[in-house]
Amino acid sequence: MENEVKNKWLEILEYLKNEFSLTKVSYETWILPLKLHSVNESDNSAVIAVQDSTLGQMGVTHISNKYGLFLQNSIEEITGYHLNLSFVNSSELQSDTNDKQEAPVKENNPNINISLNEKYTFDTFIVGKNNSMAHAAALSVAESPLSSEYNPLYIYGGSGLGKTHLIHSIAHYVMEHSPNLKVLYITSEDYISEIVEAMRKSKQDRTTLNNIKRKYREVDILMIDDVQFIIGKDSSQEEFFHTFNALYEQGKQIILTSDKHPNQMEKLDERYKSRFNWGLPIDITAPDYETRLAILQDKNDNNAIKLDLPVLKYVAENIKTNIRDLEGAYNKLIFRSKLQHCEITVETAMEDIKDLILTDEKQKITIDYIINIVAEHYNVTLEEIISKKRTKDLVIARHICIYLCSKYTNSSQAEIGSKMDKDRSTISSACDSIEKRLKTDVSLQNEIDILTKIINP
Repeated sequence: MENEVKNKWLEILEYLKNEFSLTKVSYETWILPLKLHSVNESDNSAVIAVQDSTLGQMGVTHISNKYGLFLQNSIEEITGYHLNLSFVNSSELQSDTNDKQEAPVKENNPNINISLNEKYTFDTFIVGKNNSMAHAAALSVAESPLSSEYNPLYIYGGSGLGKTHLIHSIAHYVMEHSPNLKVLYITSEDYISEIVEAMRKSKQDRTTLNNIKRKYREVDILMIDDVQFIIGKDSSQEEFFHTFNALYEQGKQIILTSDKHPNQMEKLDERYKSRFNWGLPIDITAPDYETRLAILQDKNDNNAIKLDLPVLKYVAENIKTNIRDLEGAYNKLIFRSKLQHCEITVETAMEDIKDLILTDEKQKITIDYIINIVAEHYNVTLEEIISKKRTKDLVIARHICIYLCSKYTNSSQAEIGSKMDKDRSTISSACDSIEKRLKTDVSLQNEIDILTKIINP
């Protein structure tokens, strides 16, 4: 019984995520780190290990109360076993093991808590003229992560061109082919939040800050997405500078993404520019027509609802900015087909995506454009953004979306409400809520700052 449940553990967690509509943040924070410690067949019970090193002491109580029943149901659905679950901190289980003087079990996968998009692999990356050099460099680093001549590998280019896809691909490849190497991927916003929080707590206890330093300096491969957002954040920037030096001197691989070449970042200190240029700065540009069409055909092949080739060609011919806009247009057409149970033609596509088609060099900021960016940022769907679901993470994403639409478009609250399927009072309340929180919530300030730079670079 125990082996069967362990073998299906990831399937169980994935089922829980989908069945109970967990957001990406909730799933990766509370559920993905859970481990099946043991199963007692005599009383049909199981012990679930909670990673208190990352979640703290409150993790057990929160997970047990909020997700315990969900996990129990998911185990029963996937395996057929009804188990009574108890949640215990990993440190306590380790302590019990030490008390029994048993040999410690070596962790085969040091990246057990890493947060990666499973779809972002080299196999799913569409290679074209715009990204072939970056793809080749990324694959080279993945194949020889600690002996690569490209250190740091610095991939730069506009928003939505596939930089994140590439570095996730590297992480997946290394974890599969070199499982003993410790890989750490983090977005710049999460990095900033961790450093700021650690420095705040260090006033009472230096342990927290020292732990954070070790976390980033005791890895084999460090990946930071959108490193440009760290620039200008004094404390985070300085700590990153020391981490970069420490890893580089140890021969560890550093992989960064940014929206610009280091030399084009006006506020970047010269010492950073020189370090970012040490290895290989390589760019990704907007995809050409053939690559855009290949991306759409790949999405179409993996979708239950199919768009006809003429429609795909129309989208590929007219959405030229980046992959995010391209996929946003495709998703909008699929959503219309689902919602209205109709076939999408070139004529209906022309009407549906006209506000996503650029008429000049500058991106036109529309409600649909902002909704697509926010949905991708929080890894939720268009349907979820405008749905009636009230989970905490979805509500925050929805309110941020409304706030940004109000701030960066000329649309009235009634027009935003019509697009978001909400009444005017809800739109007004959401804007007021975000504006009030922005006065004191540093984390939300960082979120809005990052999304603003993506929307209006």
